[in-house]
Amino acid sequence: MGKWTLGVLFAATVCGISSIYLPQPLLPLLAEAFGASQATASLAVTATMLPLGLAPLVYGFFLDAVPARPLIALSLGLLGATTAALPFCADFKVFLALRVVQGLAVPCLLTALMTYLSTSVPPAAVRRVMAAYIAVTVLGGFSGRFFSGLTAHLFGWRFPFYCLGATIAACCLACLALPPDGRSAFLPIRLRDAPHVLAKPGFLTTYLIVALLFFVFSGMLNLLPFRLGELDGGYSPLRAGAMYCGYLMGIVTCLTSHRVSGRLGGPAGAMAMGAAVVIGAAGLFAVPATWAVFVSVFVLCTGMFMAHSVAPGVLNSAEAEHKGLVNGLYISFYYSGGALGTYLPGLVLGRLGFGAAAAVLVAAAAAATALAVGLRRSGPLPGSLGGRGGGR
Repeated sequence: MGKWTLGVLFAATVCGISSIYLPQPLLPLLAEAFGASQATASLAVTATMLPLGLAPLVYGFFLDAVPARPLIALSLGLLGATTAALPFCADFKVFLALRVVQGLAVPCLLTALMTYLSTSVPPAAVRRVMAAYIAVTVLGGFSGRFFSGLTAHLFGWRFPFYCLGATIAACCLACLALPPDGRSAFLPIRLRDAPHVLAKPGFLTTYLIVALLFFVFSGMLNLLPFRLGELDGGYSPLRAGAMYCGYLMGIVTCLTSHRVSGRLGGPAGAMAMGAAVVIGAAGLFAVPATWAVFVSVFVLCTGMFMAHSVAPGVLNSAEAEHKGLVNGLYISFYYSGGALGTYLPGLVLGRLGFGAAAAVLVAAAAAATALAVGLRRSGPLPGSLGGRGGGR
């Protein structure tokens, strides 16, 4: 795979991930602009994550039978059009409807990208390329949040949507020139393949671990702008965007994850350590101080991406035939946890207070840690899920 092709694929990844999180630092502004409550404004993120938890299953089946390249361009085109249309919405229900459409386009894009990458490189390079892909998704998550807060602070809440819509359109045009992806080694898709994939040793446990961790991750970051409003200094879009600088720690973690996993006894050890770190992040987030919120994002991203960066590569290495389905299931579990995380902690916050919401996050991280420790103790599994991982 050439550098230009890899660059275009990674640019498409940044655009897709940025579109999910663009509204997150703007939630208080959206609540004010549309006359909505905090809980209702939070649906701007939930509305996109909910389809992300369901649609990849369908796309995973589909991608095992058709080329990924045209779906990448098609989903980018739809995503660019809806992003540019969001600031023109006069009613929040229309805004949410467009966000749901984006939630259907993004999983098509991400599943196609993961499948394209995993089938266009030699088998020995799959885990390294997938770790780099996860690092790029981290960059997308940071960019969508930080530059959204920055540009909204300077030019108003509508401007970030204009900018990202234009960027996605340019990326869509570049993707039209991608070379075909390799599909010849795949078997025709069968409905019974999903239970087969989930029944493989360690697969379901790994999916549950990433779902629980992303529940905590999404819950913390969705509560963050509102949490700032309760602390000294208050909320502003720039201040909220700056709080997401901890995302940059996730890039470092992703690029070193496989070397670290070798020292921790393999990918399962890395997932267990990452989940344990997330427990600490959730506890730190509950401290009523701005510095604690800022530091907690660094800790959260370190733990979250320590686990998240090794899991897709291991799963793809262990399943040679149904990569589209494997990646579709991964994204489905991942964003199902995230969708629940954007809603449930906020619901608990409104009824029982911030301490109870933080306790929910800690409990989810503890459950993920227990699953990862059990996976590590189960011994070597296909794709080195339970054994030692090699260095990068």
